[in-house]
Amino acid sequence: RVIIPLIVAAALLVGGSFAAWKFWPTATTADPQAQSSTAAAESQVPSTTEPTPSSSTEASSSAQPASEASKNALKTCQQKISAADEVLKEGSIGVRHWASHIQAQRDNLDGKISVEKMKAQFKKTRLKGADDLKRYNDALATYDNIKGSCAKVDDADKVVAAGLAKCQTRSKAQKPVMEATAAGMKDWKNHQKLMQANKDHQAGTPSQAQSAWLKQYHAAPKNINAFKKATAKFKAPDC
Repeated sequence: RVIIPLIVAAALLVGGSFAAWKFWPTATTADPQAQSSTAAAESQVPSTTEPTPSSSTEASSSAQPASEASKNALKTCQQKISAADEVLKEGSIGVRHWASHIQAQRDNLDGKISVEKMKAQFKKTRLKGADDLKRYNDALATYDNIKGSCAKVDDADKVVAAGLAKCQTRSKAQKPVMEATAAGMKDWKNHQKLMQANKDHQAGTPSQAQSAWLKQYHAAPKNINAFKKATAKFKAPDC
């Protein structure tokens, strides 16, 4: 009679403890199965983290390639600059031969060299004159045939835009040198015409031919000196 009531009491105690544990407020967070369900539910929620507009725009802008048109514009620009450099190189050779021709006459008039040495210098430079003109004219024709410029292109990327800017700087620096070179080469061409006319006995009397030559001689320093000055001042980045 004593044992039975004790067993009943123990059963009631265990049952009450189970019920209390089941309905205790923190029981759901302590349950491993409840934690698993919560994690699964959270993993299904769409992420709200997105790139900021600024970072997205910057990435798109930096990754945007240059257009074919802008790359072609830079290529043509570089060809134009290279052709201009060739004009200046060939023109420089011709103008310097012309300057040497003038210097021979000046040295003779100043008593520094004999007539024989003057004539030898005349012949040396005269024989180079025809090739000077041909090379210069060929280079100039190539330059003129390249259509294009180094102006800015709207859809160029940073690399292309920088290349165009450098070439534009060089193009501007080339211009005064090309003008001075053209003036010097024109004088050299005109004198070669006079020498050929004199050789063909079409320059008038010897006195008239000499007078025509001295007129060219006295006019020559203006363009020769302008060429030397422009060449000395030329400074520009490579393109």
